[in-house]
Amino acid sequence: MRVSDRHGTVRLALIVLLTGLLIATAAPSAARPEDPGRIDTGTYTSGVLTYTYEAFVPDDLPADPALVVMIHGCKTTAEQQRRANLLDPIARRAGFVVLYVDGSPLHLLQQRCWSGLLTPALESRTSGDAAAIAAMTRLAIERYHVDADRVYALGMSSGAYETTLLGAYYPDLFAAVGVHSGAAFDHGALGCVGPYLPTVPTEQLAAQALSAEGPYRRVMPVIGFHGDADPAVPYECGRQVIEQWRQTDNLQLPPHEIPPQPTSTLEGVADVPEGHSYTVETWQQRESTCPTLQLWTIHGMEHYWSGGSADPDAAEFTDPRGPNAARAAWDFFTHIRRTDTGFRCE
Repeated sequence: MRVSDRHGTVRLALIVLLTGLLIATAAPSAARPEDPGRIDTGTYTSGVLTYTYEAFVPDDLPADPALVVMIHGCKTTAEQQRRANLLDPIARRAGFVVLYVDGSPLHLLQQRCWSGLLTPALESRTSGDAAAIAAMTRLAIERYHVDADRVYALGMSSGAYETTLLGAYYPDLFAAVGVHSGAAFDHGALGCVGPYLPTVPTEQLAAQALSAEGPYRRVMPVIGFHGDADPAVPYECGRQVIEQWRQTDNLQLPPHEIPPQPTSTLEGVADVPEGHSYTVETWQQRESTCPTLQLWTIHGMEHYWSGGSADPDAAEFTDPRGPNAARAAWDFFTHIRRTDTGFRCE
């Protein structure tokens, strides 16, 4: 069953947001001349709501490129997210398009938070922010002649709450998803904003995600990032993301195909001055050549995008001392191609 106190969820989230616990991003910095490409902008109207978006398109875009959909966090715009997370330089070098989606004017009343954080019960395959983001994604696929089996979603903070919804509602659209400082499918703010309060069993969320996938259900690869000192979205919620998807994926696989314990663990230190140490846990299916699930724990990092811009204007949003989350996410995505039953490693 779902958490019944929906109004309490919204009240708690708004209190937290108004006290500034979810950290805002910084003002845009200057364009980077070493990253040639153009920025396309557009709008999408759904009912009475009009959403905006912008896309980074490399100058030397290959035929049938991949697409990464980047979803910002609270108190953040698409442009600010683009300036801060340094995904564009990777897109230029690797030759893929990045779509940065933005909310409707309604989101200004919600501190620019997506509904996946505040009111996940209002989201579905045909309604809410999830449906609007999926529609903008399809527009980008058509406009840039994207390889439809190489479309990925990546979210930060409230955008990460939204990304877990996209993975379940649209497994036919997204080959894999990335969740940075977010929570499991349909969890919402209650218990995963501020103090950790385990309000919903992981098994329940896993079953709900499988149900949301409907006839399109398939194994969904997921990469997660979370600082273990995050005061806004508890680290335990980031771990629950991976466990929820492990259980959801296993409901479609032979028993215990993806084991409870990681199949490999890597310890490292970000290769920057005073870099954070980190742990990468990987879960891999039998006979697979690429990960199905991966969790990056950044030790000592709070509620920031890991390894983002070192520009002082971005100091409130990014932690450049962390490993480069944009690069790690693309390294995870680039080997995954969607199939009707799961994915193929390349």
